[in-house]
Amino acid sequence: MIKACIFDMDGTITESEALHRRAFNILLKKYKLHIDKKAWQTIFVGAGSRFIAEYYIKKYQLPENLDAFVDKRRKMYQSLLKEQPLKPVAGFKLFYAYLKKQGYKVAIASSGHRSNVVKSLKAIRVSGIPIVSIEQVHFRKPNPEMYNKAAKMLDVKPSECLVFEDSVVGITAAKRAKMKVVALLTTTPQQMIKKVKPTLIIKDYRSFPYSFFRMSSS
Repeated sequence: MIKACIFDMDGTITESEALHRRAFNILLKKYKLHIDKKAWQTIFVGAGSRFIAEYYIKKYQLPENLDAFVDKRRKMYQSLLKEQPLKPVAGFKLFYAYLKKQGYKVAIASSGHRSNVVKSLKAIRVSGIPIVSIEQVHFRKPNPEMYNKAAKMLDVKPSECLVFEDSVVGITAAKRAKMKVVALLTTTPQQMIKKVKPTLIIKDYRSFPYSFFRMSSS
């Protein structure tokens, strides 16, 4: 029986992946580097800013301190949030309202920084969801630690959790945690999503079959 829903953040609750990529590209421009949409979708979605920063610093031998660069990138994202409105993934707010009404427990398990998650939620006027962020774990996705920690926080078993994800690493993390996982086709190409075999694939929350909850209980 499903008792809790755990959500990734970027690309799963908010349409923020493009904004995260833009924040990186602003900082990388001085080195004449640019992350295109294809590279972002196929390599970096769900990876976390530290992994991406380390990837570019090492590959191109950039004269940057990793911690300082990650912090600059975080601040750049939050600055961009003030400049342009952030949208929730289609149907999320109605779906979240349904979950609350039905009594499901809800949490966020994000590879992002807590401050980014909080500010992104505020931007779409959503509050009250407990968060497990990258600062609270030792290992990033696809390690299952983040999802296991979220389940423990909600006081539910992994088998009682339904995860919503948009990335290959996130889906893999949820599956390794022995949780059912719904994949959204918001950022990652469908052929990549299919390869990791999520429990269910949907375009966005408007196409989620609510009967899934009943079927999971039988």
